[in-house]
Amino acid sequence: MTDEKVNILLVDDHVENLVALEALLSDLGQNLVRAQSGIDALRYLLHLEFALIILDVDMPVINGFETAALIREREKSRHTPIIFLTAINKAEQHVSKGYSLGAVDYLTKPFVPEILRSKVSVFVELHKRREQVNRQAGLLQQMVAELASSNDEIRKLNVALQSERDFVSTVLDNAGSIIIVLDSHQKIVRASRAFERILGYSREDVTGRPLSSFFVSAGPWNDLVQAENYWTAKDGTSRLIAWSKTALGTNHVILTGNDMTERRRAEAQREKFIRAEAARAEAEAAEKRAAFLAEASTLLSATLDYERTLVTVSRLAIPTFADWCFVYLRLQDNGISSALIAHADPQKEYLAQQIEIRPEDLSSNTLPVVRVFQTGTPELFADISDEELRDTVNDTQKYEALKELGLRSAVVVPIQGRHSIIGVIGFASGKEARYTSAELIFAQDVARRISLALENARLYREAQEASRAKDEFLATLSHELRTPLNAILGWIQILRAKRLDEITTARAFEVIERNAKAQAELIEDMLDVSRIITGRLRLEMQPVRLSSAVEAALDSVRPTADAKAIRLECELASDAGSISGDPHRLQQIVWNLLSNAVK
Repeated sequence: MTDEKVNILLVDDHVENLVALEALLSDLGQNLVRAQSGIDALRYLLHLEFALIILDVDMPVINGFETAALIREREKSRHTPIIFLTAINKAEQHVSKGYSLGAVDYLTKPFVPEILRSKVSVFVELHKRREQVNRQAGLLQQMVAELASSNDEIRKLNVALQSERDFVSTVLDNAGSIIIVLDSHQKIVRASRAFERILGYSREDVTGRPLSSFFVSAGPWNDLVQAENYWTAKDGTSRLIAWSKTALGTNHVILTGNDMTERRRAEAQREKFIRAEAARAEAEAAEKRAAFLAEASTLLSATLDYERTLVTVSRLAIPTFADWCFVYLRLQDNGISSALIAHADPQKEYLAQQIEIRPEDLSSNTLPVVRVFQTGTPELFADISDEELRDTVNDTQKYEALKELGLRSAVVVPIQGRHSIIGVIGFASGKEARYTSAELIFAQDVARRISLALENARLYREAQEASRAKDEFLATLSHELRTPLNAILGWIQILRAKRLDEITTARAFEVIERNAKAQAELIEDMLDVSRIITGRLRLEMQPVRLSSAVEAALDSVRPTADAKAIRLECELASDAGSISGDPHRLQQIVWNLLSNAVK
């Protein structure tokens, strides 16, 4: 601060005096400013600040006293020190006036250089000290102002902080969730009022206590952002609290917890209700399926016509169980024939018929019907997507038909016959409800009942055919029995009515005997049929020459052939050997063949 140069104003109308003053004061190292009149001095004072003014009294125009008076009128220069210089002969009359104008000293010419230099040095030092004091005062004033501003800011911050504290306290007091602040040792620093409301502990009860002291079962908190655990309430009950963790700086953690106890209970009740509703719905569905199966069994047992059987099933299934139903049966040539395609909406039935399996489709294993025919494994399509639908069919027309039908779920099951798969039945739905394994089992049960109904229909047809064959057999048998019987009765009547010559009588007995034998053979055939049916037919096995059996059969049939003018010729291999068989049965077989041929 003392190294700074100050301004010293030298005022004298004589240049040589100014030069002398500069020479005298130059070694002080300050800024020396020369003014040759009072006006020049006043002009400098407008722009510069001076530590000291050395002013000559005797100057023209404006003397030193007048210049000093003007200097004192300005606020900025009012307190600037002035040293007057005057001639020695005028000293006494000027001194008192100089002091009255605020002079700090008065020197007479000629003056002692050392005294002037010393006084100037003192005033320079005083000015510097005064400037330093002013600067320090300014700094102090600035510091005071800054301190006042800081105090005001601190006051505002304290007000804001208190407001924030009040807000946080209000939030903590009114928050529905438990809010806990933990320190680095997992001890509770602060807790919201919800802690007391939910768990029964006051803030005083929990502050400073470790978090783990409230757990029913502790969990690994350090690495968890979210967790659920049971807390022991003050009344001894357990409450399930779901927590989320947020770091608060490096030494604190905020835990926010919500009481999940009632919610979990409600969820458990809801799940219980849903299970009960699902069980009830399943029971109702099972009851409907059982009623369906019972009615289906009743209706299926009431008909032996397989077409009516399939129509009956479709009418029961649509629309209760399915939107449409289809049945395919295996043909004798191992092909597949559509036996039934029915839809709940008659206007859409033509669409369902467009997906009928054609002969060229039998080589495709993408079609469920064909796969089930091949493998015998039932298939369930719980939720069919559009992509799966496109992959299933290899025909654009079928895909568009299935899409328009709104196919969403289906089951396809085999109809198992006694020895092989005789057909396939499928149920399809376009509703929101989706088929499950329960519907698959139900469809298999329906297929078994259809299989039994179809088997009963087959057995009924076979029984009818057997009955017709039996009737035809009995009609033929009665005719065959009457023919020899008529011949026997006719000749007996002739023998009783008149006497016949010996030749005619012999012929009559021959005819009677032959027809009696024929009738006996017919009766034996009937008994053989009975034995075959009952499994009692016995064979008397022995070595037999087949030619003998053939010749005996020819002899038996020949009279009948002769009567019809049919000539019988026999060609037998001479080297034909013997076989093991029943001679009577072999002869009977040949006789039957010849008799049928003669007829």
